[in-house]
This record gives sequence, C-alpha cells and structure tokens, in this order.
Amino acid sequence: MTFPDGTSGPPAADDPPTTRLTPIRPDTGPPPTPSNSVYGSPAAGAYGPAAGAAYGPPPPAARPPRRRGLRTALLLAAAVLAGTLGGVTYGYAEQAGEPPTPLPPLNQPGLAHPEKPLPDAEAPEPLSAAQDRRVKTDGDLRELLVSKPAGTVDAETDIGGSGEGWLAPYEVVADTGAPGDMLGFMLEKGLRRTAFTSWRKEGGFDSVVMINLFQFRNDATAGSVDYLAEQQMIASIGMTGGEVPSVSLKGSANGRAYFLEEPYEEAGVPPLYQGTAVARRGDIVMEIYLIESSPIEEKDLTKLAERQLERL
Repeated sequence: MTFPDGTSGPPAADDPPTTRLTPIRPDTGPPPTPSNSVYGSPAAGAYGPAAGAAYGPPPPAARPPRRRGLRTALLLAAAVLAGTLGGVTYGYAEQAGEPPTPLPPLNQPGLAHPEKPLPDAEAPEPLSAAQDRRVKTDGDLRELLVSKPAGTVDAETDIGGSGEGWLAPYEVVADTGAPGDMLGFMLEKGLRRTAFTSWRKEGGFDSVVMINLFQFRNDATAGSVDYLAEQQMIASIGMTGGEVPSVSLKGSANGRAYFLEEPYEEAGVPPLYQGTAVARRGDIVMEIYLIESSPIEEKDLTKLAERQLERL
C-alpha cells in the first residue's frame, strides 16, 4: 500500500466490525448485590455479578393478607347490642302485662313496743351528764359559769350591766364595729342564748374579768364551729395588724389563749393590757377577757380558761 507521501507499507486491515449494543429498558437494572457478598467473591464474580446472571424486572412484591379482625369485632358487637335491646324490650313487655305486686302494709303487727307507757317505778333511769352532754347544757347555762374568786366584786360592763346574767343578741353585738352585720351572722349561725359573768378586784379597776358562754342550736348549721373560727381569727390579729402570740389550752383540742403585746391607750386612762381565751365544748363557745394595767401573766389567763372548760 502506497501512502500519499510516497512511502509504502502493508495493506491496512479491515476495521473491526462494530459491536451491536443491546439497549437496556428503563424499568430494568442490575439485581441487588446480597449484603453478605464480598467484592471479588465467587458469588459476585471477580469483577461483577457471577457469570450467567441475567438482568430483568424484579419479582412482584407479595400482597399483604386482608385484615378481617375489625369487621368480625363490629359484627359481634352489633349482635350483642341487638340481643340486649331485644331482651330488655321483651322483659318490659312481659312486666307491663303483669298485675302490680302489692306492698306489705306499714302497720305491721307484733312490733316490739309497749302498748301503754311504763309506770314511773319501772321506767329506766335517765342518762347522766357523763353519758349525755345535753343533760348539763340544756339546764340553766348560768350554772356552768365559774364562780367569782374571793376578794372580787361585780364589774360593770358596757353591754350587759354588772355581775352575772343573760345577754340578748343585740347586747352581744353592741360593742362590735359593725353591730348590724354581726347580729345577722349570729342569728344565721343559730345563736340560742348567752350567759355572762364579770368581776374585778375589790378597791380598784386594775384587773377586770369578763366571761361569755354562747350556746348555738347546731341543727341546720354547726354554728358553734363557725363562731369559734371567726372569734379566733379576730383575736389573732393585733391592733397594728400583726399576729398576736397565743398558746393552746389544756383539755381542749381547739382552745387558745391570746396575749396582746401592745396596750390599749386612751386619754385620761392608764394603759390597759388584754388577754383573750376562746374555746369550744360541744354547742357552747367560751370567751374570756382579762384586762389589767400591767402585762398579763400567761398562767393567770390559762388557768382561768381551763377551770371554765372543766365546768363545761
């Protein structure tokens, strides 16, 4: 073969035949390589899939089985409901057709009670005060007040005169800041009656004692409980708004004695110190006021309050 530049050489070989390429469909691809195959392993071949592995569409995924549990449960529930309604309807229809069942008479014979009252000689003894508290409290309330100590005389009070006696509801609230509101509160709580006593040292006014016993009906409302809480809240607040020191009283689960630290001062009157004891026993609320010209000893008020509680 002679080239254009004048040189020669062996004849040129025919061009190699063009290899026909088989197109790959878009929906096909190489099969996934197993996760445990290692590159170059016999399973995958030295440089790819094993010989003879054919490419093709993946096998169709298996369809999940149809769930029939919910439908079965609904059918069972509907059957139970239909059976219950049918039973109720049938029972009501049968009962409506039956005659009414007569009730037993109220005046049954043979009840265990005497036909006539027992004579006085055979009547049972009434309960004692230890067994029935109302045996004592339903009597004269003034008899439950502690007696005046020796060397004292009746003291005059602003609301009930002097000595010992009864207080009307309007007299109870006369010295309060809001008598109208307080009177409504006392009547709403079922105030039944009030007994009082007061005394002072003979020959002076440097020590005055006032005791009130408030008895409530305690029928519609627990008036004694509410009144005790109200009075203890008032006694615990001092004249300047601070908390008043207090101690508990022996023989009472809810009684307390309060001691005002600041004295009451007024023009022309020496400073006066006040102690208050408030407690409840059943339907009776006890209030004790001790007023002295010097700071009050704790034992003087607590001993007097405990004596009064014993009387109740």
